[in-house]
Order: sequence, then structure tokens, then C-alpha cells
Amino acid sequence: MFKPLVLALALLPLAVQASNLPDYPFIHTTGEGFAMVEPDMGEIDFDITAFNADAAAAVAMVAERVAQVQALMVEGESSASIRDIRKEMRAAEGDYAIRSSVHIVVRDLGKWRPLMQALLAMPNLDHMSTTFGRSDREQAERELTASAVKDAQRRAEAMAAGFGKKVGAVSAISSGQLRNLTNAVGLMPGDLYYRNRTVDAAPADKDFLATEVLRWSQTVDVIFRIK
Repeated sequence: MFKPLVLALALLPLAVQASNLPDYPFIHTTGEGFAMVEPDMGEIDFDITAFNADAAAAVAMVAERVAQVQALMVEGESSASIRDIRKEMRAAEGDYAIRSSVHIVVRDLGKWRPLMQALLAMPNLDHMSTTFGRSDREQAERELTASAVKDAQRRAEAMAAGFGKKVGAVSAISSGQLRNLTNAVGLMPGDLYYRNRTVDAAPADKDFLATEVLRWSQTVDVIFRIK
């Protein structure tokens, strides 16, 4: 008596899943658009950090570095935003750690190298990372989406032809988020770079002076009716 009940309960999830499927013949495909894109803008993030038993002296040092960073900015080419100064007491060392985070947007990559050289030569900078992008990202996304849709159509037509059928109208489509493949596989352009003497140096093969090509991908999931 209990066996039919157990079997019915076991099959219930399958029935629920099946009820969500379209009630007509269909093909489901995933299409992908891929492009190697030259960046036209870059971003730099780092902390300005000073250690001193005298908190006021450490604050003054950070403020001096902030002023030096701001002096490197050129209107229309780069801009810097500075977060509020943070104070932390280091009990083991018996001093204060004063930090301020800096975010720089470089709109003219022709100025990237000299700006980075000036920053890398500056003391009290740590946790540096860099990323690159495009100012026309929306246009690039539209182009990648169009490419992904064509790829999904091609795949669907190939599958349908294998059964002597043809692809009909699109009945559903969803888009995956535009992603930078470099980030997706964990190879962040913003690998940490440490200039503070209390931490290890950055990997020797990291070149902060060079710009990086973007590897962008866009995926779409499509359900086509089968004729």
C-alpha cells in the first residue's frame, strides 16, 4: 500500500518540471558573442597609508600624499576621488595606521604610462589595482548581443536540419550578463600591488604601465518553435 505512495512522491518533482516546459515542439539553444576589445579608459584604485605613533603626524603625511595625487590630475584626462581618512590603532606595533582610499579614472589612455610611473614612485601607496573598460560599453553590449543571437539561430538551424525540420518563431529569449572573461576566470587585471615596506612586493611579471585588451562575452538562451 505504501509503495505506490512513495513512487508518486518521487515522481512529483519530475511532473512539476515537465509542467513548466512548453507544450509544443521546441529547440533550446545558447548563443555566444565574443570580442577582443581595445580599452579607451582605465581605473586605478589604491590606499594611501601612513604609520606613526603620533596620529596627527600620520594624518598630515596622508594629506600630503593626497595633495600630490590630486596635482597629477589633468582636467578632461583624469580625475581622482578620495575617501575619508580612516584611523586604526595598532596595539602590537604601538602606533596608528592612517588610511585613505583613492579611485582614479583615466579617460585618455595616452596619459596612462606617465601617470602610473608617477604613482608607482610615490611612497605610502599600497593595495594598488587597475582595471580597463570602454566609454561606449552599451554599444559594445548591443553588438555582442546581436552576435550571440545569430550564433543561437545558427545552432538551432543545425539541430533542426539534423531531423529534417526547420526552425520556427522565437518563443522565449533571455540574456546573460555581459562579463569580462578575464575576471570570470580569476585573472583580474587588478592584481594587488604592494609598495608599503611592511608587506611583500608585487609579482615581478605584473606590468602596471601597460594597458590590457578586454575579452568580453555575451550569452543568450533562446527557445525556438520547431516547424
